[in-house]
Amino acid sequence: MLRRLVAVVGAGLVLVVVVGAPPAEAHTVTGVSPTDYRSEIIGVNPRLPGVSVRLLDLGNRVELVNRSATDVVVLGYQGEPYLRIGPSGVFENRRSPSVALNSVTANNSAPTTTLPPTPGVVPAPSWRRTGGGRSVRWRDRRARWASPAPAGVKAAPDQTQVVVPQWLIGLRQGTQDASVFGRITYVPSQSPWPWIAVAVVLLGVTVAAGLLRRWGPALSAAVAVIIAVDVVHSFGIAAATHDAVLVQIGRVVLGGVVATLGWIIGAVAIGPLQDEREGGVVAAAVAGFLLAAFSGIGDLATLTKSQVPFVFSASAARAAVAVTIGTGFGLALAALLVFRRHPEIRATE
Repeated sequence: MLRRLVAVVGAGLVLVVVVGAPPAEAHTVTGVSPTDYRSEIIGVNPRLPGVSVRLLDLGNRVELVNRSATDVVVLGYQGEPYLRIGPSGVFENRRSPSVALNSVTANNSAPTTTLPPTPGVVPAPSWRRTGGGRSVRWRDRRARWASPAPAGVKAAPDQTQVVVPQWLIGLRQGTQDASVFGRITYVPSQSPWPWIAVAVVLLGVTVAAGLLRRWGPALSAAVAVIIAVDVVHSFGIAAATHDAVLVQIGRVVLGGVVATLGWIIGAVAIGPLQDEREGGVVAAAVAGFLLAAFSGIGDLATLTKSQVPFVFSASAARAAVAVTIGTGFGLALAALLVFRRHPEIRATE
């Protein structure tokens, strides 16, 4: 039975490596990566009637809502018409170079706070309707920091400091020009050690549950806790994007397939664990290992970065990671302990 458990956990490790995301990006399928750079909007000057703008995904995306009767044009990096939002829907200028620059794969550039000169004559816009409604969301390099640390941060990594005093995104409503302006601030990283200590304590408590005379109910409770915590954590990251609910569900369930598999295996384990059956012990170990490796170790950046994408507080996200790591690996170790102490465990019928 012990060999079977080791083999199954080994298969789980292979599954994480083959199917799972890279460790630093385990939950980015439902949101964005944690960072130490805080982007914020200071205002719109001059104010445009019926127009509101906000940042999403820690500055990775911008949302503009236009409730007025006049179209609003978002200007691209070269000052060219890029997007148009109004009563007739949302349109994209196919001739704007910003279309390609703001694609999902174009994310390795430092923010641009001034518009570069436009070479030659700007071609007339070629508008393509991309959707209805009065709002649009797009990726914009000007509102986020995606480059290596600047000199000031390298010299004083423990000090909060403004790295981009002012970034600008041009708007035009009718004949009125305006600018969305904001800034990017470096906020020092957090110390992970308090949360690692929490994970170690939870690991010890979970392993100790395997020493109880009635170890089955205790370990089944641990399985229920880690599933509940990871579900809330995953959907909390997805909800922070403010996307449609169905989009959030799809990203969590399909994008985080390893975690989803861990939830299913864990849920199946609870009943047999209550009866202290072999199948329940094995399933609990596999579920715990998958969740600890994918949702826990895979989200270690949450413990260190100051800006965390989560619908609740950053501390809640860090607590979720600590619980997942400690309880998950604790379940795997507790299963080994149970099999050593109780070789008579009956197989699942």
